[in-house]
Amino acid sequence: MSKTEFMTAIETAFDEGLPFIDFTEFYTYALIPKGDKYLEISYDFEDHEIMENRTLDPAKAYFNFCEEVEKALAEELEIFYLNKWRDFKNSLSGNEAAKLPKLIEELVNNTDTYGNDIPVIKSPEDLAKLKEKL
Repeated sequence: MSKTEFMTAIETAFDEGLPFIDFTEFYTYALIPKGDKYLEISYDFEDHEIMENRTLDPAKAYFNFCEEVEKALAEELEIFYLNKWRDFKNSLSGNEAAKLPKLIEELVNNTDTYGNDIPVIKSPEDLAKLKEKL
């Protein structure tokens, strides 16, 4: 998949619900709702190539999202309140499919609660930040 195809997927990310899109110095990661599934896609800025591009069921998407936030993003950021994040995650009831949209909404809408300058796309208008890195 090319950069153009990647941007097409990202530009429609908000069409079916709130996606999770983060970006670091080296890559961007997105988990995009597509009906009852999620599109997981990531792009390497240095190699200019897609690292992941697959459709996931909600349970697998939940675990991959948690791994991205708790390992990759938490390690990349200077300040990330991992314990506070885990407390919120553990306070949710229901299965992974029910928890995932709540987790995405919490992190996207309350980034200041969990750290400083968390590089998350919050709206379609914010996609310009990501396009600059491509």
